[in-house]
Amino acid sequence: MVLHLKRILVLALLFMAPLAHADIQRLQQLHEFRSQGFLAGTYILIDNNLFERVREPGNREIYREALGDMDSLLRQMGDPGELRPLYNDFASLTRELEQLPEGEQAYYGLATVNRIMMAHGKLENAAAELYNAETTDAPAPLLALHKQSTEISRILLLYENNMFSSVGIYFIQAQEGVFDTLDARISEGSAELKSLLPDHQDTFNQLDKQYSFIQPRLINHHTDWVPTIAAFYLHKNIETLDTLSSEQASLAKN
Repeated sequence: MVLHLKRILVLALLFMAPLAHADIQRLQQLHEFRSQGFLAGTYILIDNNLFERVREPGNREIYREALGDMDSLLRQMGDPGELRPLYNDFASLTRELEQLPEGEQAYYGLATVNRIMMAHGKLENAAAELYNAETTDAPAPLLALHKQSTEISRILLLYENNMFSSVGIYFIQAQEGVFDTLDARISEGSAELKSLLPDHQDTFNQLDKQYSFIQPRLINHHTDWVPTIAAFYLHKNIETLDTLSSEQASLAKN
């Protein structure tokens, strides 16, 4: 009898396995959530770096809008318990940083920045785990667009992070040659996208041109910091990739 039940269970699992597939809408939402998280982290670092003496109000506008978009995406996804508390920590630490007096000693601000980036790392890792669980049978072009966007977000945030000797790296495994590794992945990702989406060849060529303008700064990241310029050009690439992925997600759902 027990053996018979086991056989029925195995057959049921085998029957259900082919039915597993990606929830395209949730997959896209999770990607956009991660993308906005990287954007918020990038501009929090830019806003608090010690290389620019004048604080530009536009930096706070960008990361506040990104945090707002993250909140909206969480609500659209039904406030997943794996992400909402981590997001709340990320957002509340950012508000804590903003409330520090302008004349506060620098290390108090940097200590809070470190806690913010630690919170972002926990949030990104949790979101990545949920994202990976939704990729089964997802269209290859959609996944390639997401991957390229994420790799550019990573190298940008890593570049901004390297301005701070006292802020840890929590969203990716830090190791020697990590910039070269990410740069190689971005180059490979561009070639893959051109193969998968030949109709967008001109767009990808333009993205290559914009990336190549900043690429030498990324590789030689310890000289002559250009935090705002790097963010401007690389985020243009990320926005374009995320727009294309949204279009691909819509096509896949229809």
